Amino acid sequence: MTERPDQRRGLRVGILLEGLLGLIALAGILFTLSRPPSPEVAAASTGAGLALLGAVMIGYLLRGLHSARYYLDRNGLILTWWPAVHIIPMHAIQDLRPAPAHPGAVRGWRGIRWPGLYTGHAWAVEESRPVLFFATEDLPRQLWVITEAAIYAISPAQPQAFIDAFRERAAMKPTQRLEQTTVFPGWRQRAFWSDRAAWALIGLGALVLWGMWLWLCMRFPGLPPRIPLEGSANALLTSSLHLVRLPGLGALIWALHGVLGFLVHERERPAAYGLWLVGLMVQGLLLGAMLQILP
Repeated sequence: MTERPDQRRGLRVGILLEGLLGLIALAGILFTLSRPPSPEVAAASTGAGLALLGAVMIGYLLRGLHSARYYLDRNGLILTWWPAVHIIPMHAIQDLRPAPAHPGAVRGWRGIRWPGLYTGHAWAVEESRPVLFFATEDLPRQLWVITEAAIYAISPAQPQAFIDAFRERAAMKPTQRLEQTTVFPGWRQRAFWSDRAAWALIGLGALVLWGMWLWLCMRFPGLPPRIPLEGSANALLTSSLHLVRLPGLGALIWALHGVLGFLVHERERPAAYGLWLVGLMVQGLLLGAMLQILP
């Protein structure tokens, strides 16, 4: 049997949040593009960037929620929650029972919760093992699938019918012996996602780039319409607005090197590190050029 949790409330709330963040990002982008650099533009562009990151994260969560299903047969239980598929053999399940009603049953919660979505992990105090949540209901309305290694928290639409179906199938002999495991698609198994050095290089490049933009926004209102370029013949002047090209060029290089590094990381990790390191150095050079040009 295949049981799906009630996803309607969680999807509605998630889509509402997604739309709200999208509007914030759009307003921030339009405000940034329509005005010269200023502290207000710095705040608007920062808000737009954070809203875009939040929208991506919520989109990821919505994709997982929409895919949620629990498949149960005499061989075991298969939990699908994109991008992972968790396979729990019937012989590994020690018990299937309603989750504890009191909040103190778990501690160390890490994850995302909103009405209709309950995903993350925590520690079960009495059972002394981790709890992995794949549910759309709060703790009192969840079922706990208890194994020796971990507890899987689920929320089928009809909990008692699911328990009865489990007991019926557990009494049958399995037709094949499954292995308790978690299966990810190929893109999710890439070493990049757990490579701290890669994330550090990319993050530092983004931090320097954003710092350069914020510095320009803070200084720009006090600049004259045209500023001299030191060392140029006949004291060549350039429009102050041309300074915007420096963080723009930095953003283009950072994005290009980031994508290329991701593509080659799996096979040529040193080359990927080199691309990200060069991108970071370029951000530093552009920042230095801006500091030298600004009076």
